[in-house]
Amino acid sequence: MGLIRRYFYFWVVLVAVFAAAAATNIALAVTYSELWPVWVGLALLVVAVGCARAAVRARP
Repeated sequence: MGLIRRYFYFWVVLVAVFAAAAATNIALAVTYSELWPVWVGLALLVVAVGCARAAVRARP
């Protein structure tokens, strides 16, 4: 079919990468008491959720 249906493990790796990046940004926000890393972290979590949905659709 398409890219979404073909590469299950690719999507799983992207979920892990984006979730780790989001966690890092949120930790930076807590450490330095700044607000912009929270928004970046939330945006990365939204991307991670989209990749997770693609992985669920592509699972073997």
